[in-house]
Amino acid sequence: MKIAVAQLNYRIADFEGNLAKMRQSLGLARNSGADLVVFSELAICGYPPLDLLEQRDFIDRCRAAIEELAKETADIGIIIGAPIVNPDPKGKKLLNAALLLHGGRVAEVRCKTLLPTYDIFDEYRYFEPNRSFSCLKFKGYRIALTICEDIWDDQPVENAFARTRLYPVSPMDELMKENPDLMINISASPFASNRLSAREDVLKQNVAKYRIPLIYCNQVGANTEIIFDGGSMVLNGQGGVTDRFEPFTADMRVYPVENLINPATSRSLESEPNLSGEKRVEMIYKALVFGIKDYFTKMGFSHAILGLSGGMDSALTLVLATEALGNKN
Repeated sequence: MKIAVAQLNYRIADFEGNLAKMRQSLGLARNSGADLVVFSELAICGYPPLDLLEQRDFIDRCRAAIEELAKETADIGIIIGAPIVNPDPKGKKLLNAALLLHGGRVAEVRCKTLLPTYDIFDEYRYFEPNRSFSCLKFKGYRIALTICEDIWDDQPVENAFARTRLYPVSPMDELMKENPDLMINISASPFASNRLSAREDVLKQNVAKYRIPLIYCNQVGANTEIIFDGGSMVLNGQGGVTDRFEPFTADMRVYPVENLINPATSRSLESEPNLSGEKRVEMIYKALVFGIKDYFTKMGFSHAILGLSGGMDSALTLVLATEALGNKN
């Protein structure tokens, strides 16, 4: 089986535009012989949709977009993130879901268990956490499908009382009871210059613990004030990173699952070094330029007006805006 990983740039609530990008990726995946295409968390509507999730029309449009995309799956499977209505009358009205589309329909649904409520995240405001666990079965493989925070369950937390784990349950511990062949994690993980190495460490820790390959699919783009760097990765069952996507770049790549499972056919890249000094400044600069440019594009802005005082902060703002928008804009 071949799996395509699509690291794309979505616009929140632009259902037609997002579908067009997905269809383009599907075409490329078919031409590459892929059996399954993986898109990121809440890709159908863009992340974070925030209070749009409280509008029934928005959820209806998400469902309609999923139905349209499912029509493309007669000969290929799709894993995609979407908000869905909670069928249980108790609890929150929505679930943060990962859907398997195949055979022209929604074939399987798995939902997010660990809902972050720290930093920029406020997912428990909108979503009910998942409480049941089972693997997907596709093309003869058992897949442990998780969503973003679900593989960050082992985060330690220090407070005034003790050092403890952030979450009381581990979704992967539950899924491992069914002996999956590989993990797939769809994510919407934002850029933070001090967490890039931590993200890779978390992925490696999961592989070291469970001894099966991991496919990690993130998104790129600037939505609201948040910048998503991408950095999708594929790790073999020995914990080696076999591929790492370029940051701030939309891309799609295809991987034979057998090569990830079989150590004889799997290669590993060098570990990503911790960012420090000039490299860290360079990455922050790239993120800011990318964020400004993408935000202006999505908002339909073409020019910026700056009030400059002559200080260092004004000079930096001018440099970033010029790099992102061009010196005539």
